[in-house]
Amino acid sequence: MPRPATPVPAFVATTGGHLVQMSLLAPLLEPQRHRDALWITHRTPQSESMLAGRRVHFVPPVEARDWVTVLRRTPSVVGALRRHGVDKVYSTGAALALVALPAAPLAGARPTFVESLARSNGPSLSGKVLARVPWVGCFTQYPANADDRWRYERSLLDSFAVDDARQATLSRVFVTLGTARPWQFRRLVERVLAIVPDGCQVVWQTGVTDVADLALADARAVMPDAEFQEEIQRADVVVSHAGVGSFIRCLQAGKVPVLVPRRAAHDEHVDDHQEQIARVASERGLALMREADELTLDDLLQAARRRAVARV
Repeated sequence: MPRPATPVPAFVATTGGHLVQMSLLAPLLEPQRHRDALWITHRTPQSESMLAGRRVHFVPPVEARDWVTVLRRTPSVVGALRRHGVDKVYSTGAALALVALPAAPLAGARPTFVESLARSNGPSLSGKVLARVPWVGCFTQYPANADDRWRYERSLLDSFAVDDARQATLSRVFVTLGTARPWQFRRLVERVLAIVPDGCQVVWQTGVTDVADLALADARAVMPDAEFQEEIQRADVVVSHAGVGSFIRCLQAGKVPVLVPRRAAHDEHVDDHQEQIARVASERGLALMREADELTLDDLLQAARRRAVARV
């Protein structure tokens, strides 16, 4: 099949925080062509909402460190790159980057990997693998991580500052636990229920966390992206797992969230990488980092007093 006459870029990302980062980086990476791009991701309410009206090639999920499935998904992705005439492929990860980037030259495309904001201490496993592939360009969002292999040009965090001028109220709280399978975050649910005062409405995005026995009011497993952003806007404060996508959406809405890292010791994630973004965000004043078992009502009020502002 001949390649289309006009080449386009492709943006590749696992759903969740990787896809949110990719959506914000796309116009910076391809200012003239990002609206015509091919998107490659998984089909979820988030991705269907975010990418409505775009060219999208949906790929079945690839679990973390599932190398066999990475190889199985590669022919489908390479075929999509060829059909759409892609000349550059960008990815923020995670496992889907391993599907698309090493094989991109087979479709005549140049691959670039932008490491997630979640990895302030160094590359993710996907990043370490891709750094060994000489034809993949590797970029970090932290100047301290730049070296001969990893280049630094920009960070999404540089777009935001914080203002402490707001009056604190607490009538509505939005709690999002993350949607990455198969990890649950029951500890955060139980802690929020223990500290939120009577009369305060709590809205939940529970992901895969089993809360059937709690009969939570206003709980959804997964929300479309537009509804997710609306709930952030309506909340006095957001309590979130320390996922980059949720964090960035809060900043865009002017909210400083409470970020609670999932912990591998509690079987809540594959490792403790969520601590990295939570710590960096806390040091910049853009979030409050708290452990699930230590979260207090005062923490919620403290975050509610802050406002995130876009830098001009």
